[in-house]
Amino acid sequence: MKTGDGVPAGRSYRRTEMNIVETPSKKDQVRNYLIQELNSGKYPPGSMFLSENMLFRELGICKNTVREALSSLVSEGLLERVRGKGTFVLEPRPHIVESTSAGVVHFICANPWRTGESDPFISGLVQGLHAALDPFRWRICLDFADFTEHSHEDMKTIISTIHPGECAVLAGFNFSAELTGMLREANIRFLTVGQAEDESVPCVDTDYVSGTYDAVCDLIGRGHTRIALVDRRGPHFPSCEKRRRGYIKALGEHGIIPDARLMAQYSNLTPAEGEKVWKELEEYATDFTAVLIYGDVPVLGFVKSALAAGRKIPEGLSVVAFCDPPLLVADHVITRIVPSLIELGKAAGNLIREPNGTFPRTIACRRLEGNTVAGIGE
Repeated sequence: MKTGDGVPAGRSYRRTEMNIVETPSKKDQVRNYLIQELNSGKYPPGSMFLSENMLFRELGICKNTVREALSSLVSEGLLERVRGKGTFVLEPRPHIVESTSAGVVHFICANPWRTGESDPFISGLVQGLHAALDPFRWRICLDFADFTEHSHEDMKTIISTIHPGECAVLAGFNFSAELTGMLREANIRFLTVGQAEDESVPCVDTDYVSGTYDAVCDLIGRGHTRIALVDRRGPHFPSCEKRRRGYIKALGEHGIIPDARLMAQYSNLTPAEGEKVWKELEEYATDFTAVLIYGDVPVLGFVKSALAAGRKIPEGLSVVAFCDPPLLVADHVITRIVPSLIELGKAAGNLIREPNGTFPRTIACRRLEGNTVAGIGE
C-alpha cells in the first residue's frame, strides 16, 4: 500500500499543507516539552518545576541541552531558579505558544482506502486542525500507516519520528488498547478521533446516539416499523454500541419491540461483507423496509445485493448510510448521514492544544443534502 504521494504506508513523511516541516533543534524540542508541561496545569504558580536531573533521566537528552532549554524559560520570566532549592514556576503565567520550529501535531491516519490528502476524510479533518492550530503557530505533520496487520509495525516507525514535546491525533484506526498503549509507553500526548477501546484515552467523537435516534424516528414517521441495523463487529468499535443505543431508544419510544434478527453485523470494510449481511437479513427477516448501515464500502455490496434480489431503492427499501463522503458512489437514492469532519478536526485541534479546555468534544451528525428517504405507500 502506498500513500497518495507514492510513499509506502508505514514510512512516515512530514508536511504542513504542501511544505516540508523542518525538524526542530534539540533545544527547541525540550523547550516545547517544558512549555506543554507548564500549560498542562500540573505545575501551578509557586510550585517546584522539573529539575535538570529529572529531565535528563526522562528525556535521555544531554544535560547541557536541558539546561539551555530551562534557561530560555527563565530568561522569558516563566521560571525562577532559587540557589539550593530548585526551579519554580512564576506568577502570573499566561498561556505560552510554542516556538515556530515546533508545536508539532502528527495527524496519523490509517485506512486502506484513504490514500492522500485529497481524500475528503483526511482533508476535512486536516482543514479543521489547521483552523484550530494555525493561529497558535502549530504545525501539522501528515503520517500514514497500514490499517490491518501492519498497523502496529507502522506505528512503531511513526513513533520513532515524533520528537519530545510533539503530539499526535489518530484517525481511521481500530483503536485497540494495545495500539494506544504504544503511544502511552512512548510518553506521547495524543487523542483519537472516535472513541478508543480504552475509554480513558482523550477523544473527540461524533454524536452517533442522537444521529441514529433521529434517523430511526424519521423512518418511523414515514411509516416504517421493520427497520434493520447493520454495523461493524468487534470489541474496538465503541461507536457501534452508540448507534445501537440510539436505534433501540427510538424504537422503544414508538412502542416497537427491537427484533434481534434485524440487527446484523459484519467483520471487515469490504463490499463482500455487505453482500454477506444482505443474505443473512433476507434469510431471517424478509419483511424489513428500511435499513441503517454503517460503513461507506460495505453499503455498496449491500445495495448491489438488494438490487439483484429485485428490491427497488428507495421505493422498496429505504437505505440510510452512516459514511464519509464521497467514497459512497451509487446511482441509487439513499440517505447519507455523515460526521462534520471539519468540526471534528477543529475539536481535535483545540483539545490537543488545550487538554483542559472547555471545548466541545462531541460533534453532531448531519444529513448530506440531496438525498431522500421513501415512506411507506409513497
